[in-house]
Amino acid sequence: MAVPPPPPPLSARLRQLCDDLIDHLVPGPAMAMAEQIRAKLAAPLTITVAGGVSSGKSTLVNALLGQRIAAVDAGECTRVVSEFRYGTHERVEVVGVDGGVTTLPLNRGRMPDHLGMPVERVRHVVVHLSNALLNHISVVDTPGLNTVTEVNEEATANFLGVSGREGEQTADAVSKADALVFLLPLLRQADAAVLRGFAKLFGDSSLSAANAIAVLSKVDRLAKGEDPLAAAAPIADRIAGELRGVVSAVLPVVGLLAESAEAAVFTEADARALAAVAAVDDPLDREDMLLTADDFLTFDLLDLDEPARRRLLSLLDLYGLRVAVAAADQGAHTASDFLRVFGEASGFRALRDVIVRRFAGQSEAFKAHAALNDLRRASYLRNDPDNVRALRALRSPLEKLEFDPAFVRLRLLEVAQAVSRGDLRLPDELMGDVLALADAGDPRSVVGSSAFAGRDAAAAGAARWSAWGNDSRRSPNESRMARMVKEAFESMWLEFERGAR
Repeated sequence: MAVPPPPPPLSARLRQLCDDLIDHLVPGPAMAMAEQIRAKLAAPLTITVAGGVSSGKSTLVNALLGQRIAAVDAGECTRVVSEFRYGTHERVEVVGVDGGVTTLPLNRGRMPDHLGMPVERVRHVVVHLSNALLNHISVVDTPGLNTVTEVNEEATANFLGVSGREGEQTADAVSKADALVFLLPLLRQADAAVLRGFAKLFGDSSLSAANAIAVLSKVDRLAKGEDPLAAAAPIADRIAGELRGVVSAVLPVVGLLAESAEAAVFTEADARALAAVAAVDDPLDREDMLLTADDFLTFDLLDLDEPARRRLLSLLDLYGLRVAVAAADQGAHTASDFLRVFGEASGFRALRDVIVRRFAGQSEAFKAHAALNDLRRASYLRNDPDNVRALRALRSPLEKLEFDPAFVRLRLLEVAQAVSRGDLRLPDELMGDVLALADAGDPRSVVGSSAFAGRDAAAAGAARWSAWGNDSRRSPNESRMARMVKEAFESMWLEFERGAR
């Protein structure tokens, strides 16, 4: 007896659903939205970097891309949304609010200083780079969200698809953020409230704790004279507890050191300049030299001209200089020697592992979940009367897909999303289930690999969620979410049961 072929991947089935929908639509907002959903399913995972003004977003983007391309100084490009995509013909496309596109060249491998039109007329900027990472993901750099002008905040919200406006903006209301990296630079108690508010801003998107992380981006300013990553660890743990259900991790990073380590800006000339700094070997002189930036620029026992000193400060700041001097004392003398040390001291490798391995590795589920949400919203669109019948007809195939066993992962993401928004409040044990299941590439890994132990753990999980969901105090929505997780555990139990036979 022939074994039936496995069903197509989730994204392929959703692309087919989009194709079928488009065939039955006439031009209008619904068709524009369906075409955007279809295009997004075929595109690389979109990772959005957000946070407050001067939080280090562009510096982190440069480190992630491995080149200093994003503008870090105050200027036009830092006031608009910039999306970095793969392209063999490197260029910058400035998309105006009127839909027009102006193409500009890169300025010696960097973003241009001027965009060719007033910032108020720019909708967003698309930067095409021949960068291997962008084959798998696209990266979005945003203006600051919590302290920017209303114009910039609205522009960012519109681009990310969270404005909720209808009419001409309907097509733009499709969420573009598949995963979120949110920077918290100041380590204030209020930072948690800022991110919770930002999570609510994404209420109509597919973001949840499973595909959102927070970054403590300037921890080198945290503790003088000790390892800032170690000093930041308990703070990261505290903030992770406060943001449980909003982000999946809180990671400390020395952003500037990460950029210098990763973005191909540190040269052999810089290594030789560091040798001159390390030549000041008296401990008291070193302490005086590296006390402040002004002290470093004016220290008279250092055999290094002012431009070289300013460049080292721009690359490393005082903490990075202290790391470099210590590395030189241990024998580092080439650029590659120092870059290796900078990479370890920055904490960036853990962050890159999350972004590249976990986010990109789960892109199929993230994109399918986003498309499912977008198509569900499209089916209730009210501002396109010519397409109402075709949109209503979309609801039945969507319901069938949602009950398909292959969509268990997406239902778990929906529960995680509800937790992230604050719509679903859970006891600690059940919260732990949601976070573990949503974060795992294969949900079965949460209950163990052994058939018998996994079966028992899955049965216990189903019982926990059944008891909570059947409590008379639960709302209908809480009971529905509980059934989703219970069914996920039951599905795992059934797989282990079949395996045991």
